[in-house]
Amino acid sequence: MKKSTALRQLLKKPGLLVIPGVYDCLTAGCAEEVGFKAIFMCTAGIRTNAFGLSPAIITQTEAVTTLKNMMNSIHVPLVFDAETGFGGALDAYRTTQELIRIGIAGISMNDQKHPYKGPAQGHDPKSILKEVISRDEFLGKMGAVIEARNREDKDVLIVARIEAGSTMGDEEVIARAKALLNIGVDVILPQARLPQSKFGVRNREEIKQLYKAIGAPAVPIWAIGVHGIAATFSVDDWKDMGAKVWAPGPLDAAVTKLVLELLQTLRDKGTIEGYNPVGGPLPKFLRKSEDTEFWEGLEKKYSR
Repeated sequence: MKKSTALRQLLKKPGLLVIPGVYDCLTAGCAEEVGFKAIFMCTAGIRTNAFGLSPAIITQTEAVTTLKNMMNSIHVPLVFDAETGFGGALDAYRTTQELIRIGIAGISMNDQKHPYKGPAQGHDPKSILKEVISRDEFLGKMGAVIEARNREDKDVLIVARIEAGSTMGDEEVIARAKALLNIGVDVILPQARLPQSKFGVRNREEIKQLYKAIGAPAVPIWAIGVHGIAATFSVDDWKDMGAKVWAPGPLDAAVTKLVLELLQTLRDKGTIEGYNPVGGPLPKFLRKSEDTEFWEGLEKKYSR
């Protein structure tokens, strides 16, 4: 079965579909190892962990090449957040083509003005609100994405990530969502909303109202959030609010904290305490994730 088809089947099942955020082959393998049936990857993970570049620098080619390596290391569907699609409508079309051809099961794009400047965290009053393109321009871009999807693999999920709420309010989020659904978008991801907007992000009930106004539960709503009150929400909370998909993460902050602590210990104490925890899963996990037995068997079979 195609991974795109498998993802659509997962979306049809009752309950909330949890797709944890990962950023490389190792974290993707960990998510698969513990039993998640699908995973999520955003361009930010590639920028930070593969290139160490700012949001606007990474190219489509770099993203596709990095993702191709990850796709070769996992067996579950992967949804990729391609941000602005690396340009205008034609760039978004090409991006969609290339991503589907390497096996991506779902693609998300947002309404920020290119080049992408990072998530518009409207619930943080200190955040920088990002410029978004007009509703018509976003509809045109997503229309190009849908046409490319339909030519390559009609089962690939298309997610529209709407960040217009940060500067235009939730009424614009709702209007964009409904227009996007009319042209064939599968899932709506309402990203950021100002606290003073009609529905806001101040509590669960207000978020539930926003999701309902967009069309939940009939319309699949993708929930995302790691800051403020959203960081306290659980699977049950998001499900109660009407979300169908939740992508918790990313793991970068937790992993970075651990690595810094280990390296600080090495510098201060001159020891590698914690590097190889007793009972750690790494050797066994790597043997499985790297398909060691398969490659060893292949070597025995064909090497002369």
